[in-house]
Amino acid sequence: MGFRVEFNSILRSDNYGDLTVGKIYDFNKAGSRVFFDDIPVWLCNSDWQVLAEISIMSQTRENANLTGTFRVDYIYSGEEQKTISKVFVRMYDGVLSPYIYLLSSQSEYENTCKTGELVRDSLSSEGFIHASPKSQLNRVANKYYKETAKPLVITLELEKIEPSVLWEPATGGLYPHIYGPLNTSAIKSVQPIALNAHGEFDIKI
Repeated sequence: MGFRVEFNSILRSDNYGDLTVGKIYDFNKAGSRVFFDDIPVWLCNSDWQVLAEISIMSQTRENANLTGTFRVDYIYSGEEQKTISKVFVRMYDGVLSPYIYLLSSQSEYENTCKTGELVRDSLSSEGFIHASPKSQLNRVANKYYKETAKPLVITLELEKIEPSVLWEPATGGLYPHIYGPLNTSAIKSVQPIALNAHGEFDIKI
């Protein structure tokens, strides 16, 4: 019998304006996940702009709350900050959205409405249905759906999805995987999409 301790590698907060390398700052964070104390942690604001690399100096976990101190080791700026921030948006922004997305064909969607649930072959072969964050829709659509007749984007409300949804790494970032048949009651909206004049999808949600 064992136990699991979950770790953070990112501290997100809008409480830090001017930062100074070497200075110690207090932090207070909701949640019980502790930080690594022997490797650098990233400090970001709520929009995923990466501000600095920090080291956790102390941390105390109590009543689903984490408090402590950190030292600023390196401050990002200019093009370096822009580049790394883009990576963080691509990797993590979808995890905090109330919606995830499915690419589908018109015929699959109509069949789903008839049966009341979406079942794909990947449930048998991989154990889950592939879904996508908004930031990855164009990449997935252009790779897999150019030959699909009447393609659609289906917006799903996370809190209404009955099977478990796990965010797991795949090409290009973290993706939501639906571990069971998808109930149609989780569908918020359905949007037709089409290739543009250059033969590419440019999906706007």
